Amino acid sequence: MFWLSACKTKSTKVNLDVVLFSYLDRPIFDVFLNQTDIGVAGPWPYSGRGTMTGVVVPIGLQKISWRLDGPKDMAGNGNAITAKNMPKLEVPLQNAGYLGVHIYSDDTVELIASPHFPEMSARGKEFDRQWRKQVPVQVR
Repeated sequence: MFWLSACKTKSTKVNLDVVLFSYLDRPIFDVFLNQTDIGVAGPWPYSGRGTMTGVVVPIGLQKISWRLDGPKDMAGNGNAITAKNMPKLEVPLQNAGYLGVHIYSDDTVELIASPHFPEMSARGKEFDRQWRKQVPVQVR
């Protein structure tokens, strides 16, 4: 159910709709939140548009990993990356039905629970502001 609030199961897990934001200049795939595949993301700004519904997420530390993609000869294609940090999902979630998973170019991840469809994180907004300065208007 897309608009349902998170429901606790055994008080150690929540059921959330996950939105993936990748602030990288290349696509990523095989994005895993713990052992659950939460999708793919295009290079910025083609990120944060899709939702993986009904993801059961344990409360506590989270392991997040992804694989790099890009043009045929781009360095690192196929490399698996594990987040340098282990973000923590904490209670209370205050009727959160969504979880924004924000992946940054320094291989760190931020988790932001929300009662509504997630938006860019504060760090993501700064990244976008810098990105817009460098990209021609026609591409935005």
